[in-house]
Amino acid sequence: MKNWIDNARIYHILVDRFSGNKQLKNENKFLGGTLNGITERLDYIQELGYNALWLSPICTSRNYHGYHITDFEQVDPHFGTLDDLKRLIEIVHSHGMHIVTDFVPNHCDFTHPFFTEAKSHPGSRYRNWFYFNANGTYKSFLNFDELPKLNLDFHEARDYMTDVAKYWCGLGFDGLRIDHIIGPSFAFWRYWMKEMKQAFPKKVFFGEAWGIGIDTTLMATTHLKNIWHKQHHGISQEELQRDYVGELDGILDFRYRDILLSHIAKGERILDNRQLEKEVRHHFARYPRGFKLFLFLDNHDTNRILFECKGDRTLVDEAIFFSQQQGKPFILYYGTEAGMTHKESIFSGKLFADLAVRECLF
Repeated sequence: MKNWIDNARIYHILVDRFSGNKQLKNENKFLGGTLNGITERLDYIQELGYNALWLSPICTSRNYHGYHITDFEQVDPHFGTLDDLKRLIEIVHSHGMHIVTDFVPNHCDFTHPFFTEAKSHPGSRYRNWFYFNANGTYKSFLNFDELPKLNLDFHEARDYMTDVAKYWCGLGFDGLRIDHIIGPSFAFWRYWMKEMKQAFPKKVFFGEAWGIGIDTTLMATTHLKNIWHKQHHGISQEELQRDYVGELDGILDFRYRDILLSHIAKGERILDNRQLEKEVRHHFARYPRGFKLFLFLDNHDTNRILFECKGDRTLVDEAIFFSQQQGKPFILYYGTEAGMTHKESIFSGKLFADLAVRECLF
């Protein structure tokens, strides 16, 4: 029997930017997007042909995108209330749709009270929740000091973050998209998945394992499998994804996106492209059938697909159609359907360049 996720057409929403205030300048701050704004436009999403939502982190955060969490147990008041969230989930389900949200277990914001207490008081119960060095420095998410890394192999932190996931799933989410799964250890994921599947056997848990830009110095902030090999030979995106077969239900398929973009960069079309089809089949064959590969063309951390297609919307349409024919869950980033794009790559090195792919839609 097929799970709902097998036929999922997922609309990926950055909560603050889907239905925000387009009159405001696109800056590194909250621009007014809310949960109610999403609820009001469910018909719009469903009419596009999408039957599921993926929300960016909804917990209280220091930043609009939600990844700098200061309270894992509360809805960010910028987005609305807990009742607003419950209403959104209820109406999504009444539409025959499903909904998942981002889960960010690897790190918190440096203003989170657990971290501020641990940093100020070496005897704090939270000291072992983080990776402090003898000189008072600490491990963080990659090279971002404002995001201290949680020690999820310490049982109290492990159990807390597992309980957080259970809480949000208990509200009715149909699954979780898990941020930066290469940060926590495989021991954590095995414990976490066992607990989550016992509590929620029908919910789906898929992760983000992305190797771009992670050099040998940054690998020390991760728990990569076969890390010695990766340090000496680099990270293969394919192998990185395969490391999580049998660990999670599935993974965001960055490798699939790389394959499509390699052909687009050469000026090729997507449809009736035999070489592309061959490469995609070979890629898919490297994974067992039960492991879910979530296909996507862009997201909040990449260039928009229309930019990669040099403004050719017919080529974007081909990429979407081709992806939807693969028999796997497909994710559309909000605004792609409206032709949202930008003038230069977000990897230009400019500060907050990623704002270009995070503009308000409504």
